Amino acid sequence: MPLTVKSQQLVQRYQQLEKEMNASGVSMLAVSKYAPDEAVQVLVDAGQVQFAESRPQNLRDRANRWPACAWHMIGPVQKNKAKYIARHAAMWHSCDNLETARAVARHVTGKILPVLIQINIGNAPGQSGVSPDAAPALLEALIDMQGLQPVGLMCMAPRGGDVVQAFRVVRSLRDTLFSGSLPASAKTELSMGMSNDYRLAVQEGSTMVRLGSILFGEWDNRK
Repeated sequence: MPLTVKSQQLVQRYQQLEKEMNASGVSMLAVSKYAPDEAVQVLVDAGQVQFAESRPQNLRDRANRWPACAWHMIGPVQKNKAKYIARHAAMWHSCDNLETARAVARHVTGKILPVLIQINIGNAPGQSGVSPDAAPALLEALIDMQGLQPVGLMCMAPRGGDVVQAFRVVRSLRDTLFSGSLPASAKTELSMGMSNDYRLAVQEGSTMVRLGSILFGEWDNRK
């Protein structure tokens, strides 16, 4: 069936962004939390395989519908939803406390779940994450937790703050925390950058960007 104009535009945006990310050696996560299933299918057909959701139930449902894709969890996790992350997430980006990490780990079976510690730069109000000072202790606990494998950091740029400086702080923290804590062959991830600041994040060393509105355009149904 021929693509509609709306779908064609989505594919064009995807191809342009994918080309840009490939040139930088950065992974692109399609943040589909505000997009309908139809838009997700268009991207899957176009070749996108990495998606991100912020609601555990949506992650579960879409991982079951598109099992060949990698579904990343980027939002806060309540302990009673931990099983969805353990069973269906390809990577958990928003780990910020030990209690929830233990809840997720209890449900992980037959695999190792890669985990990113979410950093809240400057304790920005309304944003999740641990302070840079608290990150070392959380990392130490995660390293010894069966079923989970910490592989890097995630952050959101502070609203109204110095975006570039925030990204630099998180990159430096990643380099310090993970020096010698992973096998030499392992890659440490840095999940930084969204639709409005991803180019700055790439310049500052992001390995993974989370793109929603700039990718989905009119398919983005956020209220």
